[in-house]
This record gives sequence, C-alpha cells and structure tokens, in this order.
Amino acid sequence: MSWFDTVAPDDDGSRALAGSAGSRGARAVGALDGRGRVAVESGPLPTLAWHVAAPGPALAGLLDELEHESLELLDDYDVVEFVAAAQRVAAWAHRLAVAGAGELATRESMHAPVEAELAHGLTPERIAGAELGLRLGITSRAGQDLARTGLALRRELAPTGDALRAGRIDAHKARTILDGLDGMPVPLVVAVQDAVLPRAARRTAGQLAADIRTAIVHLDPAEAARRHRDAAKGRHLAGPKVLPDGMAGLWLHTTATDAHAMYQAIDQAARSRRRAGDPRTLDQLRADLVCERILHGRTTDATAQATVRADVRVLVSLTTLLGTGDEPGELVGHGAIDPVTARALAAGGTWRRLVTDPTSGAVLDVGRTRYTPPADLAEHVRHRDRTCVHPTCQTPAWSSEIDHTVPYRPGRADGGSTAASNLAPLSKGCHQLKTHARFRLQQPTAGRFVWTTPTGHRYVHDPDPPAPGLARDHPLHEHRNTLRDLEPRPENGAQRRRPPGEPPRAGPGESETPPSSGSPPF
Repeated sequence: MSWFDTVAPDDDGSRALAGSAGSRGARAVGALDGRGRVAVESGPLPTLAWHVAAPGPALAGLLDELEHESLELLDDYDVVEFVAAAQRVAAWAHRLAVAGAGELATRESMHAPVEAELAHGLTPERIAGAELGLRLGITSRAGQDLARTGLALRRELAPTGDALRAGRIDAHKARTILDGLDGMPVPLVVAVQDAVLPRAARRTAGQLAADIRTAIVHLDPAEAARRHRDAAKGRHLAGPKVLPDGMAGLWLHTTATDAHAMYQAIDQAARSRRRAGDPRTLDQLRADLVCERILHGRTTDATAQATVRADVRVLVSLTTLLGTGDEPGELVGHGAIDPVTARALAAGGTWRRLVTDPTSGAVLDVGRTRYTPPADLAEHVRHRDRTCVHPTCQTPAWSSEIDHTVPYRPGRADGGSTAASNLAPLSKGCHQLKTHARFRLQQPTAGRFVWTTPTGHRYVHDPDPPAPGLARDHPLHEHRNTLRDLEPRPENGAQRRRPPGEPPRAGPGESETPPSSGSPPF
C-alpha cells in the first residue's frame, strides 16, 4: 500500500485522528499536488494511509522527505496530520529512550559497590540518571526520571508503554500516568490505568491527571483519603525561582481547598479594586495583594478586604452527606475528592439541590433557592458542563462566559434561543476563537458539543458528569467490581472490607437506612 492510498478513517481514538468525526467537511480541493492527492470538487476529503500510520523509521523517513521537498504543497488538513504524525514518531522514539534507560538501571554497574546502609539513596535509578545526565546534557534528576519511567513501563504500566510506542499518547502523558499512580497498590494501579488509558489520546495532560485522580477516589476512596493525608504532610513554600528580567516566582504546595479558597479571596479583592477604579490589571492586582497581605499584614483598601468571601464549590451526593454511601465528591476547579474530605467541606457550607440523570449522571435541574430564573439558567449550564466546553480547556465554568451556541439575534428567524440547549460556558480565549477565528461550535443536544476547526477537523466533546459514581453506565463501576474481586477473601468469619460506594449492611433488627435527623436545607 502506498503512503497516499486512501484508507478507512481510524476513529476509535487510538491514533492521531482521535476526536475526529471522520469527516473533514465539504470544501473545494485544488489540482493534484504531485503527492498522490486525488482532486475532487467538493465533499469530504479521503484519509490517507500516512495520516494513521504506525510510527517507526519508515514514517519518520516519509515526514523528513515531505519536510524537505513538498511541505508547502500539502493542504491545511494534511499539515495538521503532518504534525500529528511527527508527534507519534516522537512518542515512539521516547519509548525507545526510556526502554534503554530502564535497561541501564538493571545493569550491575549501576549498583553502588557498598553495603545498603552506606548507600544513602544511591539506587540504581539514581546512578543511571547521573550517567545519562552527563551524556545527554540534562540534570541527574531528569536522567533518573528516564530510568524510573523505563522500569515502570516494563512492569505494571506496560499498557502505558505500548500506547507510547504506538504514538497514542506522548511522553508528557506517560509521565502523568506514572506520577499519578506512583506508590499505589498494584491492583489499584492496574485498575486506574485500565480506566483512563482508553481515552488518554483525546485528553490533555492536565485532563488526564484529573481523570486519574477521579478514578482513584471512585475506585478506592479509603486509599485516596490516606494519600491526601500523607500528601498534606508535605505542604511547603518553595524558595524563589529565578525568572528573566529581574523577576522571580514562588510556589506554594498546600491542600486543594486552601489553595482554591486563597485564590478566590485574592481574586475577589482584586476585582473590587478594579471596580473602584484601580488602573492596574487583575493579574497585577492579584500579585500585589498577595505581597501586601504577607509583607504588611493588611491592604490599603480596608473596605475591599472586609467584603471578600471565598466561594468554594463542592459537589457531593446526598447519600455521602447522610453517611449512607461513600461516593466521592468534586471540588469545582480541582476535580474528585475523597468522601471524607467532601463531607467535611459540605458540613460548613450552604447546600443546593442538583438533580442528575440516573443513567448518564448529567445535571438535569439545579435548585432555585438563591437566584432569579435567568441566573438559575446560567447556574444550571455551569453545573452541567463545569468547565469551558472546548475539548482541551479546563477553565472553570464559573470563570467563563455563558455563550449562545447559535448567536442570539432578536427579531430574526435564524437567531438562537436563550435555553440550556443553546448555552455553554466558554473561556474568554475560546469564545474569541469561536467568534473571530472560524472555529465553529454546534450543540446537537444539550451538553454535547461538536467543534469544527478552520482546517475541517471535527471534534466531539461530551463533558463528564459531575458525579460519575451516580451514573449507572459509567465504566468506573466495572473497574470497581474488578478491584473487589481481587480483594483477599475474609478468613474465619472476619468482616469483609466494605467496597467503595457500598453502604453499610444492617445488622439484626436494624433498618437498612438510618433515620435522618431532618430534611436537607435545600
């Protein structure tokens, strides 16, 4: 088969065309470009063999030839596929590099020739990292990460290594999976990997990290709570990082709830200053306010400081709140949190009812205890989507603009309505893409979005439900059952460990559900 033969599009998400609907849209095509392109007047363009080819020396050679001889002859769509193919080759090459680094760490020369108690952390991975750092001109830590990754991909993370070799994920995503699963029990590592890997090709590294956190808290809330307790012990403020032009950065490592609350407080104070006429930008104000409050213990605007109230949103199932279930919650803007943390946060907050679809988990209704109907409609859309609906954007919906998918045109038949099925949160940048950069957005059904790019690529985006554990068809349930089957059988009538999400069983003479102390304050 020639590189330029047409093939059936691979739309199972396993290659670079992941997310494409398989059609490039109807557009005119010019004459033959000398590379085997079949000219058509209009209609969908064919998928060529090299668009979906497995990475390796042959594909790398073709890309090198195209880059040197005819890159400028490729149409816009093919240029996008050229970049995607090059990224697959890069992922394949990185898999080779970490395989070699992992092998190096197993060699006898990488073992410190001293007793273990004298080695002081001189592991084979660390020694191999120092060796590679000198050869590659990178830090010893970066070299050690190569060796560590190579060893992990030989063991329980072998499926991740296979995805990297095939170019379905890149080096950053492979590292995200490794870091997210580090130090966990092997059965849980395998279950979480199986849960997140099938769609990793369509996720950014940040979204993949959120998927991993979500899977952990849903599959084993107790392990997630333990990891959170251990991680909280490592909270710290790192020393200044030198930046260009006389600047420096500070990194605060603390709990997610504290970090979000602190940012909300500073952000609201900054916006108050702007409304009062301060000429500084919001970014400048937020930075200056942090310095003022830490260095001087006060702000120069006492009224603004007094009106600040942090607004941290937590989504929790009613059964978790009442103690009859252990479904994880979600900290908006962060992701899944274990049920213990969710209950603690909800205990001191104002509750609002959300009605979700029992099959998909999608939000169907939001309680109207605070706002007038227009604000409630916006709140409904924000709870439904939770982030900007661009597939790779993670801006929280509460920091995004509510956009009419079909523009609102009063008095015109082609105008869109102000309804949940025609509204969606878009970050300012993504809103500008839709409005000014020929990115087209459709919402075939409420909460399902189709983006078409200027080159004709199409991407379908279905936002995740706010509480995956409440959706009967969510694949996490299958992985949870697999983990349950792997648990050791209790001996001599010992009490079985209660699986995540399973309510306590009633004892003799007890009711299945404990009596409620009162109706929830919706």
